[in-house]
Amino acid sequence: MSIYLYQISRHPEVGFLSLQEGDRPDWGDYAAIRAYFVNEVVDEEALYGFFPAGFAEQSGIAAADMAQFVERHPGNDAYLFVPNQRDATCFLNVFEEAEFRHPGFRQLAQDYLDAVGLSLDLREFVTDSRATAHTGNVLAKPVFWKTWFDLCEQVFALAEAGDGPLAAGLNATSGDASALALKVLLTDRIASLVLALDQQLRIAAFDHAARPLSDLASLAYRDKLPQLDAMKRDYLATGDITLIDSFLALRNSILQYTGNAPASLISPALAVIPARDAELVYGCITHVELPIRFPDFVTPIYLGESQAPGRLNLRELAPKWVPYHPIVGGMVGNFALRNYILEHHPKVKRIGVCMYRKFISRERISGVPAEENWMMDVVSDKELERQTFDSMLDPGAGDLLVGKTCGFLSEGQSAGYLKHYASAHHVEDLLRFAAAAVELGVLHSREVELFFDERVFFMGGVELGVFPAAFWLKSIADIEAVAWACVQRYEVKREGYQSRAWAFCAERLGSYLLLRYLRSICGGDNFEQYMGQLNLITRGDQTLYVPSN
Repeated sequence: MSIYLYQISRHPEVGFLSLQEGDRPDWGDYAAIRAYFVNEVVDEEALYGFFPAGFAEQSGIAAADMAQFVERHPGNDAYLFVPNQRDATCFLNVFEEAEFRHPGFRQLAQDYLDAVGLSLDLREFVTDSRATAHTGNVLAKPVFWKTWFDLCEQVFALAEAGDGPLAAGLNATSGDASALALKVLLTDRIASLVLALDQQLRIAAFDHAARPLSDLASLAYRDKLPQLDAMKRDYLATGDITLIDSFLALRNSILQYTGNAPASLISPALAVIPARDAELVYGCITHVELPIRFPDFVTPIYLGESQAPGRLNLRELAPKWVPYHPIVGGMVGNFALRNYILEHHPKVKRIGVCMYRKFISRERISGVPAEENWMMDVVSDKELERQTFDSMLDPGAGDLLVGKTCGFLSEGQSAGYLKHYASAHHVEDLLRFAAAAVELGVLHSREVELFFDERVFFMGGVELGVFPAAFWLKSIADIEAVAWACVQRYEVKREGYQSRAWAFCAERLGSYLLLRYLRSICGGDNFEQYMGQLNLITRGDQTLYVPSN
């Protein structure tokens, strides 16, 4: 197998082939690599690497070391030679690492991903040593480089278009001594995207443990770096959010020790509203001004016209969902709440959720059912004169608090989710939503019939109640993935009450996920001990429930 070790320099180091700089210095090393792929024919079985000038001297990894490593680890598609192990392990991904030095870069990269239709939230993107590398650290076959080049060419096209805020951001310079354009930093980090997202690639990462220390100060934390990588790897395998908690605590201590921890790693950029205690975050999703004063332990998440400076807004917490708020409904607030919790309360144990006029209480308060929806009791301002709202909303110490279950009727008969949906909404929406859930692994193919025929329903699904954090965070992530797939694939437009098409689907999927979880811990449908009362906040003697659009 042929190995082509190029160095972008007129005077390459020993063992490297010279690759002339490109004729567009504003594109950095990408200009040279781009010219190569545009003009040269590649061997599908050969390995190609494009290393920056001075790489061997700066990294301590010579061309001969690379060739020897390939010989000892045959059969891989990509080989990674990452010199800065602190940066590779101390950040969740290369985009967070860039944000560390260039505030605002991660959002620019996110805007690029959204523009090219790549559904990935960089705030939740985690890579271990098998997928953490810059372009100048990779020796790979064309199976890697072709995908990399395609993604980079889209950066090139967007930047060269020269119009709009995204082009302006890509062409802006970094503001530090390097004065590199941000588009250069982005193309340099796309290598990590390809490594992480192409699950078919066979990857071998060079082990730096035996290399001489380039910085004696790193001796104090060098043994901690493998621990950080192991935490990320285990998180990717299990989804256990507590591993990220541990990772952040250890990495912050290392960065603070080295004197390089920016304020953003210690003090959140967004205003953080204290949780009632370290174990509970209670969010309230609203698109209007709150009708009454909510308890101090409740964190409002604002949508639509209610967003304003100084608030926790959808447009900052989950900006990609802003245009889809009308069709996904209040569920987008849960996506925003999840992002807020992951960034500011990663150690939370319980998560509570209510809406601006709906909440779950441990006990019945008024005992007066709402008209047209007997599952809810109305709680008027008269009740608030007799009992504080803090005590009504207090979830107690339990890990779970949900409303009572109900069922659906169709033509006077008990009906499952699908049959009822077909009679009340547009059935093709639920069919598409379920198909996406199966495709994404949220539902197993064997569960589809069970999901469609489920007769037990939790109003609000996972949008109302108190839940164990691990369950709620995973469930919301799953629902978000399915909803995102649907809004990207289908241009669904409905009028009036039916306008929240994907919201109805998300509620049913949330209900099913909650049922599946409760049945797993209770061994059946005997979960009454976790049930409270669903309430509707009203004014005066009003008892009629009118769904909002």
